[in-house]
Formats: sequence, structure tokens, C-alpha cells
Amino acid sequence: MIIRPSRIWRNLVFASAISAHLHAQADFSFEERLQGYKIDGNETVFIFDEEVYGVTPTRVQVTGEMRGWSQDMEASAWALHRENNNPKLWKLMLVNPRLEKITPGQQFKFRVDDGQWLSPPADAPNQKGGNLVFAHTLKPVKVRAELVNPHCIRVMITGAASELSLASADYRLSLADGATIPISAVLRISPEELQLHPARALDLARVHYVEVLKMNQKVVASFDGYFRYLYSAKELGANYDAAKKQTVFRVFAPRATKIRLYVYETPESPAQETKDMTRDELGVWEAALPGDLAGKYYDFTVHGPNDPGNYFYEQRPVHVNDPYARVNVDAQGRSRVWPRVKPPAPLANGRPKMADLIAYEVHVQDFTTALAGLAESKKGTFAGMVEPNLRNAAGEKIGFDHLLDLGINAVHLLPVQEFMHYPDDEWQEAFRNDPYMIARGINEYNYQWGYRISNFFAIENRYRIKGTEHGSQNQQFRDMVEAFHKKGIAVILDFVFNHTAENIDSRDYVFNFKAFDAQYYYRTDSNLKLLGAFGNETKSEDRPMVQRWIIEQCKFFVDEYGVDGFRIDLAGLTDKQTLLALRQELGPDIILYGEPWIDSSDPNFQANPDWDWYKVDAPITYFDDDYRNAIHGPPSAPKNKATDRGYAGGNRKRADAMRAVAAAFETEHTPVSGINYLDIHDDWAMADRFAHEDWDGRKGVDEGPFKIAAAMLFTSIGPIVLHGGTEIMRSKASAPLEEVVKHTRSGPIYLHGKRDSYNLRLANEFQWETKGKKIGDEGGAIKNNYGNMYHYWRGLIALRHSKYGQVCRISTKPADNYISWFLPENEMLLGYLIGETLLVLVNTDIEDATFHDVKLPANSRWRLVADTGQVDHVNGVKGRQDSELRPLSAIDLDVPKQSVKIWVRE
Repeated sequence: MIIRPSRIWRNLVFASAISAHLHAQADFSFEERLQGYKIDGNETVFIFDEEVYGVTPTRVQVTGEMRGWSQDMEASAWALHRENNNPKLWKLMLVNPRLEKITPGQQFKFRVDDGQWLSPPADAPNQKGGNLVFAHTLKPVKVRAELVNPHCIRVMITGAASELSLASADYRLSLADGATIPISAVLRISPEELQLHPARALDLARVHYVEVLKMNQKVVASFDGYFRYLYSAKELGANYDAAKKQTVFRVFAPRATKIRLYVYETPESPAQETKDMTRDELGVWEAALPGDLAGKYYDFTVHGPNDPGNYFYEQRPVHVNDPYARVNVDAQGRSRVWPRVKPPAPLANGRPKMADLIAYEVHVQDFTTALAGLAESKKGTFAGMVEPNLRNAAGEKIGFDHLLDLGINAVHLLPVQEFMHYPDDEWQEAFRNDPYMIARGINEYNYQWGYRISNFFAIENRYRIKGTEHGSQNQQFRDMVEAFHKKGIAVILDFVFNHTAENIDSRDYVFNFKAFDAQYYYRTDSNLKLLGAFGNETKSEDRPMVQRWIIEQCKFFVDEYGVDGFRIDLAGLTDKQTLLALRQELGPDIILYGEPWIDSSDPNFQANPDWDWYKVDAPITYFDDDYRNAIHGPPSAPKNKATDRGYAGGNRKRADAMRAVAAAFETEHTPVSGINYLDIHDDWAMADRFAHEDWDGRKGVDEGPFKIAAAMLFTSIGPIVLHGGTEIMRSKASAPLEEVVKHTRSGPIYLHGKRDSYNLRLANEFQWETKGKKIGDEGGAIKNNYGNMYHYWRGLIALRHSKYGQVCRISTKPADNYISWFLPENEMLLGYLIGETLLVLVNTDIEDATFHDVKLPANSRWRLVADTGQVDHVNGVKGRQDSELRPLSAIDLDVPKQSVKIWVRE
């Protein structure tokens, strides 16, 4: 996912005047230019050196935790300015007294031009997890406190100039309302840790403050010490107990003082029944009602202290739904009691191994809304995903049959758990007659990819067949999984448990977790406010019930719906130990991969190596952005065809391409450490990046480089995930590349154009009618060979699955001589022989080329299976001078401009 605007820190004073004392380049050491900042008294200077980064931008901006990772490139307060006396140097001076505004340890990054993210310099001393760290060497005085039990508060003090005092008078303990609590004893645990023992028992539901008087430090006593060990194994949600003939409702809310259950007949009717729930000693609240209440709707009110950081009914008087519900009426609506479904039949031959994986990433709505012949009631539904025997006007297979014919072995669905849509009445009130929204196909309802989950055990109700009742989507989803399984295709789900929907788009909704206990379920800052680039981050560390929730939702979808694996969104926000536990609990055959970015906004998370992680110590297979950048180019907006489309597009960075092919980047400990990809749902579609003109694939794609990228992907070592539709050159160019902000009555709606089309329906919709067409069709309107490109990708997938492709489908690090390289002087040429079985010669130049002195194993026989026009590992490419090779010695092989040839050994 792309980081979208969150809370923007507005209190920083931007020092815009350039006065005589400002720093010339000579005042910046090389280390300061590498680390990207200098601290000069009360001023912080961000520094960007073009020579360090190897770019020549038109504008530079800094973003990071100090501004909520905002992507607003128009925020002038964060824009760096080019030095008059050194045009390669940019800087921004900010007033930052005592490092209170931009604090030590905060991470940041530079963005240039239209928003391109720049990775830190390789030699930067302060790089961490793909970001730079501010004031990375400082250890300021820091006080932390946490409640442990009603009789103890743990206090940790670092950076103190002298030994810590044990005098009770040097500390103060108080409640949020200002009432003080006497301290009976202060005990020393270590040089940097104390225990405060109050004179009376503390109420663990309340917010407490600890003051270290001599240091003039006042901090909230977090609930970590209490929550760290709080766990219950009781079944949560609404479940029928057949033995007792009652429906049992359970929720976890450790600091609530009262929870009331409301039961309804319909999604809108008044309450039929209410009941106060009872709390056990571990924070689980329960209510049992007689009979099987399947089909009834329900919600709760959650009550608790009126203290800072709380979202109880006393602060936000709203009803909330059940985070464990199996059915929910949109994010804002009521939950519904619903029975479990019978699991589908599993894959007959078992789940694909990670090394064999060719996953196809697709969004249910994008894939189905334009399917010719599909009933309107099934468009945008799970049922539409597996509707057989659909054809476009040219007779080409589309929809489900397209996937079966293509040959992928896993379908990777964008989020299908219940996610937030803005209410239809609110949306239509704002946009029904808005020309921009009409042109995007989003004036009637809020289209979303789904990265704003509200109910993680519920299936998205808008993906059910139109006219069927709330809850019917569960069976329909189950049936879809079974339909894929019957055809040998695994089902992978995109899970987004790193944040929840409540704070998306700068909103502050209360759906469930925030009311049940925001301080338990989310990471918060020193003032108990929610943290995160998306408004909140779920707190997996030090919260056993959050770790349980993460693992349990994955196991639920495996056991209940037969799901075969998960793609973890922004997995870097979930702590390493939880992901390791998830991997262990799911078992070795469940497919698991995710994004290693972004880092948490919580400095305590960042500082703990048992929690924080990146690619080098990844607990799961990660999205290999190094591979993408090397072959296809980075995700940011391209400016130059020759430099911004990776090696396939002619950037000459052959060494990077070699590392990509060999799964040999520094962080790749095994061939399955990372998963290879070119484009993906985020960012630009590959057809637009490789377009002839205007970065618009509809006007024609540079098909030679496009095919080179595909051929290299399928002949590289490592698992693969495809962006659905790339095989038919799907373009997003109908969405203009511009930043637009609209508003509904509840707040802003951000639209980013084709660079991030998460809420732009028509830009993402599969254009099935183009499949099979060629340049010149429709009176010259068709500018691409869609039919040939599809068959080219289909052939590459078949080659990958074949015995020849087995040399790329390995899971352990091969010997150094496993790949032989052919490296002509021209860096736009690359040849490689994998496992003495698969020979690939790539020419990214705009001129024909010859590979001289290609040495192949003695007495070997080779068959050409791919050139720029076709891929056929069964019959081969015949009628060429090099269709068969039986070399007795080194040979010369010709490769036309911007093309690739592949031979296999017989």
C-alpha cells in the first residue's frame, strides 16, 4: 500500500528567511550530507545532496514521522530549497528547540519531483529499514512508566546525569483529574529502573501520571505492564452453544466498567432485547441468551472512565459492532449472528510450495464488473469471479476461464474482509453530479480496494450476489474458494491487520476496537493519542490478545473457508515475534508473504530489535522491491524512458539485473526470502510505464521491453506474484496523474490518479474486450497486440511450470556456479544459463546485437522456445537459424533489438 495523508504536525515553525549565518556547503560535512540533517543549536537543517543521491530533481521535500508520513508534496513548510552558491545542494532550516518538535529517533525520507521516494544512501550511518533516522546518536533523558498491577508502577529512566533518587518525595503519582495518590515506597531494580508502590490500590482502568520532580518530567503510566500478561482463551464473538441451547456473546475489554448488549430483528429496527454483560477476571465480558439467535442483529455500548485516550461511551456516545462478528452490515452497521459454513474441498494435489508459486493479484470488483455475459446481479461479487464459459465479442475467454487458461496456480485476492465504505447517502449527496467523479465511475458509491478493514472475521457484504441477504456472502465466498480448488488454483487473501478503518482519510470513527479499549488494541504516543500513517496502528507486541486476534483470524479463514495463504499488507508494522508465531501456527504448507515496509510510528517499537524488522531479518517472505526496481523500475512516476523502466527498459544497470535473476540481493538468504514482481496494484500499471507516449498504455506499449521484463521475471530464481491484467496490458491511464481532494460531509476524500488508484473504479476495471485484438483493429483505434501479449505471458507461465522451469523453482541457495553469465562489453546485453538447462539472452538496446563465444555444456542439444514473438516450450520456435543448437564449441548468437531469446536443453 501507499502511505496516504494522516495527521500533519502543524506546530513546527518554518524558518523561511535565508540569512547570512546560514550554512554553505563547506559547513556541511560529508557525513551530514549522507545522514541528511545537521543539528545547529535550536535549529535543525535537512540536507539533500544531489551527488549523494545521483539525481537532479526539480523539487525536494522531506517527510517522515514528524509529519505523520504525509505525502502532500504541496506542503511548502517541508520543501527544501536549492542553495544559490551550490545548486546541487538543497536544504530546509527548521526551528527545533531542545529537539522537541523533531525528536531523536524519528524516521524520515526525501521525496523528489512528483513524489518519488528516494532510498537512503548505502553508506548513510543513520539508515534503518529503508529510512533515515534523525539524531541517531543522541540518548536524551527519557522517562517511561507503566502500570504493573494495583500495587506497583514500573519506572524506567535513561540518560540521567546522576544516580536515581529513592526518596518518595521526589516523585508524584496522580490521576487524570489531578487527584494525587501517596507513594509508600520507591525501590531500585537496576541503575535505570525503579518501582513505585502506592499507599493504596490503583484502579487499573484509570489513567495515571508519574512525575520525576527533580527532572521536571511528567509522563503517562502506560498500561503495558498490566496488558503484557493479560490473556484469555475463551471463544469470542457470537456463538451458539448447542449443549446449553443458548447463544453466547463475548468481547474483550479489560478497562471497561460496563458493557450492554443490544439485540435487533433488522439492521435498522429498535432493540428487541438488551442485557448487561458480566466481566471475568481476565477482561472478557459475556452475555448468554436462550435459543439459537442466528439471523438476529446486535451491537454494544461500552462504558468506562472519562479519561484521556479513551473512546468509551462517556467520551463517544455511539453503539459499536463486534470485531469478531462473522457478518457485519458495512463498517458502520450492526453485526449479525451467523452460523459457520462447511469448509470447501481442499486442493487435490496440495498447496503450491513457495518456490513454485505464480500468484495472480486481483480485486473482485475490478475483475468482474465488465465481464460480458455475466448477470448484473453477479457483477462485483464472489460468484462472478468463478462464473464459467464467458467470452468477449471476439470469442476470447474472459473471467474465470481466462485464469484457468493462463495457467497461474494461485489467485491472490485484494481484501475481502468487511471494509469501510462511506455511506451511500453521504457519497451521493456530495458526488452524484460531480463531473470528475462521474468520469471516474465513482459518483454513486464509494469504490475501494479494501485496505480499511473494520471487521476481520466478516466477509465483505457488498461482494454478495445482489438481492441476497446479509450473511449470504459467507457461503458464496466459500463456494468461490471451492471452485478455484477444483481447478487446482490456490486462494491467497490480502490481510490488513496493521491498522483498522476508524481513522482513515483523517476521520475519527468509532466502530469497535477503539471503544472496547483503544489503549489495548492500538499503539499510542506519550499523550495516549493514536499513532500511525493511517491514523492508527494495531499493537501486536505486548498485547497477547492482539497477537491472538491476528493468528486467530488467519486460522479461521484457513479452517472455515479453506484459504491457502495470506499476503500481509504493511507487514513491517506487525512485530517480528507475532509474525514468527503466525508462521508457526499456520504450518509450513500455508503460503505467507508480505510487504516489509513501513516502520512503526512508535519509537519504542523501532528501538526493540525483537519487534522491529526489515528485509535482512524478515520473519516471512517479503515483496522484493529490489527485484522490481532492477527489472521494471521504481514505483514512482517515470520521467525518462531510458532510466526509469529498469533493465528491461534500457537503464544499463546490468549488475542489478543479475542480482535480481539470481535472487542474490544482500537481504536474500534463500531463493524464497523474497517474492519477485514487476507491477502490483499500488502505483503505476506496467503498460503505462512502458507506453510509447504520454505514459498512456492505451496509446501503445513498447512491447519489446515489456516482453523482456516478463521473460526475465519468469526465468529468475524465486516465487512470483503478478498484477492481474498486466498480461493483457491493462492501463490505468484513464485516471489523470493529479492530486485531487474532494469532500463529503464527514471530511476529505483524497484521489491520487493513476499513481495510486485505490478509490478510482474505472481506472482499475479489466477491459476484457481488448483481449485478442491487435494493432490496427477497430479502424486503427487499437494500438497494442493484446492477443499476442496474452499468449506470450501464457507461454512463459507454462515454461515456468515445465521441467525446464524447475531450475528457477528452488528454495535453497544454489552453488556459486549454478548460473553462468554471458556479459558482452555492451551493458545493455545480458545472457544467463541456469542449472545448465535454461539459456536466456537479453538485448535491451535499440540495435540488433550478437553474443559472441557463448559456451554451452559439451555434447548438449538446445531448442529455441521463445523469441520476441512467441513462447512455446512444447513445440519450440521453428524455422529459425538458431531453432536448434548442437554446439561443439563456443558459438555466436544473434538477438534482435529490444528482445529476448530462450533455449532449453533437451
